[in-house]
Amino acid sequence: MGWMTLASLVAVLAVFTFGMVVVFPGSIKLRLAQRLSMTDTRIGRLIMAWQVTTMLVTLLVGPLLDRFGHRLLLAAGFLIVAAAIGLFAGARSARAALVAAIVLGLGGSCVNAGGNTLLPALNPDNPAAASNLGNVFFGLGAFVVPFLASFLFDRIGFPRTLAVFSAAAALPAIPAAAASYPRISSGFEFAVALGLLANPVVLLAGLALFCYIGLEVSAASWTTTHLKHAGFEEKRAALVFSLFWVAMMVSRLAASQWVSTAIGQAAIQACALASALALLLMTFRTARWAASAAVIFLGLVFAPLFPTIAGVTFARFNPSLYGSVFAIIFSLGLLGSSIVPAAIGAVSEKHSIRAGYRIMVVLALALFLLAFGL
Repeated sequence: MGWMTLASLVAVLAVFTFGMVVVFPGSIKLRLAQRLSMTDTRIGRLIMAWQVTTMLVTLLVGPLLDRFGHRLLLAAGFLIVAAAIGLFAGARSARAALVAAIVLGLGGSCVNAGGNTLLPALNPDNPAAASNLGNVFFGLGAFVVPFLASFLFDRIGFPRTLAVFSAAAALPAIPAAAASYPRISSGFEFAVALGLLANPVVLLAGLALFCYIGLEVSAASWTTTHLKHAGFEEKRAALVFSLFWVAMMVSRLAASQWVSTAIGQAAIQACALASALALLLMTFRTARWAASAAVIFLGLVFAPLFPTIAGVTFARFNPSLYGSVFAIIFSLGLLGSSIVPAAIGAVSEKHSIRAGYRIMVVLALALFLLAFGL
């Protein structure tokens, strides 16, 4: 991969920014709920609205990438994410926070689809490795938000902390507008893109991402709540949560060196089974050190799943269809993240967060079984 080009910088900034987006609601959830008097159920609905928006907009963004390229959609995506964070900072009601979540889904879908199709387009010979290496920066973005949030909230307050994040999201729009991108479209045809909806490879990958994205977004949204119930104070819970993303970053860097398309299926199976075991441990009452270890281990085994599923799928298609393929598999995946975090919130409010995590155990086992088909 040509990491010295401006386009490659934009690709990693895009996945970095989407890392910020994915972790953002979970990182501000406790403060937002306190400021706006929101219950776990209402927070779950807010997260669901964010994910449904991302799913619907991704279906549109993917074919647009194949038709028009990356420049406009990436530059716009960075600016929309920045605007959404600003809306969260200024929210004075649950309804205003819901609007901010919808805008966050709009911008996040642009940077996500743009970055994750640009990465394999820059290295079509080994898309699984390219996706794993590029998504190291997803973990970095996801680490930065909870780490800085825990540090800045008590020092400069909620609105100013979010202003920092908003500025960080807006700045990459400059290189995104200036970069030269690889030509991945050779005459886009909507009928061909539409035909992918019936492609068994695309559908199977979409079901796999249904499980995985449901798992990752649920972990991003509810880990701090889980740790709080395990006996951690808010700041310590945020610190442990940030280590989850550090673990993902380190693991994806390692996976970029040893995971290839040829062994992708085995890697997915091993990580899915290990995830199920870690999540099962989190459904029991344990010592705080064991709860911390389970969260960090979960980051290690989650990490290679998304890039490897995407990379193995891209290897079966021409780069001119990457946007459309990604739109379908990621949108199917987002059905999981639209349903699962909200379900965990409802189960948590009625029973306990540990009971909610049992849903995640079932999803991890389903992913293990689906990997046989990949």
